Amino acid sequence: MKKINSLFCIALMGASLSSCNDFLTLMPLNEIVLENFWTDKSDVESVLLGAYSALESSDCVLRMSAWGEMRSDNIIAADNAGDDIKQITKDNILSTNTYTKYKCFYDVINRANTVLHFAPEVAEKDPNYTGAELQNTIAEAVALRALSYWYLIRAYKDVPYTTVPSIDDTHDFFIGQSSFEEILDNLIADLDSVERYSVNKYTSDLANTARFTRVSINAMLADMYLWKAADYRLDKSEVQKYLDLCIERCEKVEQLKMDDYEKLKAKKGTDCTVELFGKDTMYPLISENYKSNGASVQGNVYNEMFGDGNCFEILFELPFDSKVKNPLVESYYNGKELNGGNLYASIEVGKEKGNEVFTMYDCRYQHNIKKLSTESSNFGITKYAYQSLKFDISTGTVQGKDGKGRENTSPNWIIYRYTDVLLMKAEALVLKSKSLGTADSVSTIKADLLNQAFQIVYAINYRAVNRITELKKTDYPDDATMEELVLQERRRELMFEGKRWFDLVRRARNEGNTKTLWDNVSTKYESSTASAVRIKLSDMDAMYFPLNRDEIKINNLLIQNHVYLEEEEVQKAN
Repeated sequence: MKKINSLFCIALMGASLSSCNDFLTLMPLNEIVLENFWTDKSDVESVLLGAYSALESSDCVLRMSAWGEMRSDNIIAADNAGDDIKQITKDNILSTNTYTKYKCFYDVINRANTVLHFAPEVAEKDPNYTGAELQNTIAEAVALRALSYWYLIRAYKDVPYTTVPSIDDTHDFFIGQSSFEEILDNLIADLDSVERYSVNKYTSDLANTARFTRVSINAMLADMYLWKAADYRLDKSEVQKYLDLCIERCEKVEQLKMDDYEKLKAKKGTDCTVELFGKDTMYPLISENYKSNGASVQGNVYNEMFGDGNCFEILFELPFDSKVKNPLVESYYNGKELNGGNLYASIEVGKEKGNEVFTMYDCRYQHNIKKLSTESSNFGITKYAYQSLKFDISTGTVQGKDGKGRENTSPNWIIYRYTDVLLMKAEALVLKSKSLGTADSVSTIKADLLNQAFQIVYAINYRAVNRITELKKTDYPDDATMEELVLQERRRELMFEGKRWFDLVRRARNEGNTKTLWDNVSTKYESSTASAVRIKLSDMDAMYFPLNRDEIKINNLLIQNHVYLEEEEVQKAN
């Protein structure tokens, strides 16, 4: 990892200093930073907010999608996409690809580590910086660091890991990689230790989704425990332990959101857009139907979630505004002319024939995609691209669709939302059922676990299809069919949100092979290239990105993923 010697610049992001050049001539830089900056809680807050700002950088946001979405069956690149993106969607990734550079996430990590290093010292100096506020700060910084490493290890598997800040030239941070498992264990332990000290609610509604709170930390822990359990090398007792921990964290999120719903319902009354959905078990979700319109009009979920943001179901998101554009939406999810169809990316699932992703009644079809032109069989990505959306799908065909494009490309980028966590719980319940085997003695327990998983999917799907059609439990009688239902519902619900490739990788880690991953992504490849990609992806290490060539040149302790070493040697030979 490269040295990052810009602490003073980081601090200046949240401070206003006049005559900066004169000030810098008075004493050495390190002395300015260590003795003259870290004096009160506002200094800590400015660097902490700088870490959030770094997470919103173009490099970070673009990689959240490139790493988590663009290798999946959701996306193929259009002709006008950049070459690096084209190669990722074709799974032809070399260590020279721009998106293999990971420095931006280490920038966030270093800022978080810096806060964790100096905040306790500031608390001793500033009597207004209370112990509770210090604990809140530590929880946020730990969560920011954990999220950054979480993206890194899911993308690369093994990466350099440090909890010490790079403050000056006396520190040497050219270090080798730690393993996926070691880092994940550390992240879980860190988050588990600070969750109880995290802020439950901020006074600002915007801060409740734009900064880490107890609900979003629990969401990340649930995610990590689910991955921890998805390791085919573990024995059944270990798998069940981690699945129970995942379910426990999901249920904490459920309770927090139910509390929010009851308060919101009491405040809004009949105007509340959040309703209870489900069959035997009810979950509070935003309704697709507009409350203020007596006719059958849908699109409200899109408007609250992706149009406006900062809504009931969002647990953590990166906020953008008219001054700071969302680079992903501007470059790939919107294009320049929504109505003209000049979208930068087109998707495989948009094929008119044999579309098995959405039913004709599914509102998420309208949220996510738009046909590029009357002649094309491909669709562009419209999630986040509309500012507002209205349509009537009650008859099974779209009536009166009114999609207003954004005047600017500044939608918030969602990292965790409520239905994501609910579907994590559904997956954990199914995996727990699988771990019990097929003995008659556990049949009742298995049936209950599968029914709980079905109830979750039912509620989310029923909301999306606007109560027109219903999933039937009898169509999903066993572990295999229920597991597939959960996987595909996650695809429908979270499409283009940087989740799909990671979901497929997690499934492969659980099964110990890439068969299911390949069965899904193979649908986007032409027969002429499918065989080569299949052979490559038969090696589980090929699910991860290569380390960037420049990083390896700088840090000779880094070891390249063997899959890409072999591939590049073949290319050199040719």
